[in-house]
Amino acid sequence: MQIAVTSRLSVAVFPLLLAGSLCVAQPLKPVTITAADCTAARLGDAIPVASIGEPVAGVRLSPPVWNGDAGPAPANCSIDGEMLPTSKGPHALPIKFRVMFPAVWQGFAIQFGGGGNNGVLPRLAGVPAGGSMTNALADGAATYGSDSGHNMADPDWSLDDESIKNLAYMQMKKTHDAAMVLIKRVYGAAPRYNYYAGTSQGGREALTVAQRYPADYDGITANVSIVNFSALMLAPVYMRI
Repeated sequence: MQIAVTSRLSVAVFPLLLAGSLCVAQPLKPVTITAADCTAARLGDAIPVASIGEPVAGVRLSPPVWNGDAGPAPANCSIDGEMLPTSKGPHALPIKFRVMFPAVWQGFAIQFGGGGNNGVLPRLAGVPAGGSMTNALADGAATYGSDSGHNMADPDWSLDDESIKNLAYMQMKKTHDAAMVLIKRVYGAAPRYNYYAGTSQGGREALTVAQRYPADYDGITANVSIVNFSALMLAPVYMRI
């Protein structure tokens, strides 16, 4: 089953079996990078606030790291960053995100959603947990995702209004926009195709970006989507009644 959302975007509401199969429409010329390209001089230490489509107070980048070919993950460049909240509340936290750039890039990118209540970075280097997708990084995709802007070790994050909005929808847009800037810095071009893939909470996120930010994606996979999130959170209460 596919639902045409825009002329660019289609949404698949079933598990994606082959991440690379999203990009068979038009073969792309690979772009190769080496450790010499994985530097702070190339990637920078910040991203302009104006490049992010939802409000942030700033975007800081850690020095990039080159990872050699090991196990299921190919050689790649990885960079972590933080998007600072505009909220001045005591429980406001930055959104932590990561982007991984394969040494041989096939011209496409995949944003991976989270799971549970999020609070940790998605697995970007190997097969995403809870899904049936192949190793997207090994298929030549730049991969990216975030922790949604909170840490599950600190439950008070939910007392901050901006943190709740980040979980609901804003972190997906913020992470997407930051990743697009960095992909251009590394490879010298934007992805020809960009996708969102998520399961459970990530599946809800996938449906959310289809509604709110359809122009950002060429395809979306929403697997086992937690659509009625509020009812799910209240389920333990319902069971006691």
